[in-house]
Amino acid sequence: MGDFFNIDSSSVIDSSVKMSGEITIGKNCKIQNSRLNNVAIGDNVTIIDSNIDGAEIHNNVKIGPYARIRPGSVIMDGVSIGNFCEIKNSIIGERSKIPHLSYVGDADIGKDCNIGSGVIFCNYDGKNKTRSVVGDRVFIGSNCNIISPVILEDEAFIAAGTTVTDNVSKGEFCIGRSRNEIKHGVLNMYLQNFSSPLKYFGTDGIRGVFGEKLTLELCQEVGFSLAKMTKNAKVLIGRDTRESGEKILQSFAKGLSQNGAEIFDAGIISTAGVAFLTRFFEFDYGVMITASHNPSEYNGIKIFNKNGYKLNENQEILLEKGLKLQKSNKKPVIKKVSTDAYIKFLNLVCDKDLSDLKIFLDLSNGAVSSYAKAIFESLGAKTVVVNDGGEINKNASVLDENIFIQNMKKSKCDIGFCFDGDADRVMCITKDNIVLDGDKILWILAKYKNEKYAVGTIMTNMALEKHLEKIGTRLIRTDVGDRNIAKIMKSKKYNIGAETSGHIIISELSTTGDGILTALYLLKIFKEKPELFDKAMKLNMYSTVNLSVKTENKKIIKSDAVLLEIKRQEKALAGSGRIIVRASGTEPKIRITVECIDNQKAQKIANKIKKTIESLL
Repeated sequence: MGDFFNIDSSSVIDSSVKMSGEITIGKNCKIQNSRLNNVAIGDNVTIIDSNIDGAEIHNNVKIGPYARIRPGSVIMDGVSIGNFCEIKNSIIGERSKIPHLSYVGDADIGKDCNIGSGVIFCNYDGKNKTRSVVGDRVFIGSNCNIISPVILEDEAFIAAGTTVTDNVSKGEFCIGRSRNEIKHGVLNMYLQNFSSPLKYFGTDGIRGVFGEKLTLELCQEVGFSLAKMTKNAKVLIGRDTRESGEKILQSFAKGLSQNGAEIFDAGIISTAGVAFLTRFFEFDYGVMITASHNPSEYNGIKIFNKNGYKLNENQEILLEKGLKLQKSNKKPVIKKVSTDAYIKFLNLVCDKDLSDLKIFLDLSNGAVSSYAKAIFESLGAKTVVVNDGGEINKNASVLDENIFIQNMKKSKCDIGFCFDGDADRVMCITKDNIVLDGDKILWILAKYKNEKYAVGTIMTNMALEKHLEKIGTRLIRTDVGDRNIAKIMKSKKYNIGAETSGHIIISELSTTGDGILTALYLLKIFKEKPELFDKAMKLNMYSTVNLSVKTENKKIIKSDAVLLEIKRQEKALAGSGRIIVRASGTEPKIRITVECIDNQKAQKIANKIKKTIESLL
């Protein structure tokens, strides 16, 4: 095949630039004296005196001079790569900085990282190539050697001149030339530089109690700003069953119309349905009005791009910068759009006759209440359905495992599924009344599809990682949020990913978590290889204790007292478990997770950390 160039007219490419292969260049780029071969480049990218080969460069990126980006690399939004740097087969996360004279090979770098000058990622021992993983907000000082395979967890601090050969836990301080040493209780002084500039967007869109954090004025402003990002945008809107949904739709649409957007309403539909229809009808954006698993007084806004992926953090920052309330009494024109294409697509996911199965479904009184039953019964299944017409998420199985088990017992079904309010999450239950969460579902998918890689998050159970290794699958971890899972799946072409909470992504079928689709795919596996469910039921997992502290002061988790208490408790675990303390991205809470072989020990440690946080409020 010959060369193919697709270059936006607003970009400036000087005559000295040499291009070959397939080249895509977005808006407002500036490229000088460089060589490009088989490269996809986003908007607002600057490349000077550099060679880019077989790479994917996202938006607002600066490269060079004299940098080399080699095949298999993905450079995310807002990244800065300095002079004489070389990047090979690596992912560089959003807003990370690599100043100069560094080599990053076979590494996954998180967002907001600072990689010092002269840092070398050593990925080859003479026989095998291995890979390093770097979390978010990690600082690596100048002239360090990172010897793979190592994992540097979020907020780790690596002192200048250190040779790193061991994993470094979250927030740890690592120092040493010939032998790296972990210093406990030494705080990462660079964390203050990494606070999110976002005011409204959290882990999964904008969310809050309707009328308090989520006001109609804010909804109108977000619509106004979104329409400003793309001229004459075509925007699809769907919603779940909350009473506030229609009011939010009207306010959001009013903001859209003020900037000339064309607005389409899909009615009550799942989040994944909006993502699918956005791609199918080639809308510029898809918007889902939902607060997912939160109680009925909450609501929220999730936004998808034209390819059905959630907006990345840089796009959210740009959107927030454009928030502006324009008073208008003009009623927006909203056109209806059919959801039939999505329902037909779901009917094709499972190609099995289910007439010998009795299936339990808990719909959480949510977005799929009107059509889920019909989809399963169209395949011949008998169904027992609960929560298909009341208050959203009330007494829902997806939020309480005990409710799930009790409902399943009453139903006397062969297998069961429960979904949250917008049906982007799913849990499965067997006739033995054993719940299969997102971790165990991920194992089933990995085994059935014989996958080399599976994507989870920092919350994925430690034991699952070992179970996956036994079947030849390597677990890749991301930060919390199915958006983060989808991002790395897309970049590295991984096929399956899941959160413990039940967001499951099968990339050949969907760009986001789809509970109904996942349930149908699991039924396909259940008919072909039921023994996988028996094996998944028997997987031993580490005991997990989840506690939370209700507070708006989420920065408290970075206080010296909390960080030092976490260090003390990590020492008490002595490698037999792990601790995760994080600010919720969807609620005013600090979430505490302790995993340990010993459940009582996990409970004791979680309580101590909770008391420390509460004592500071």
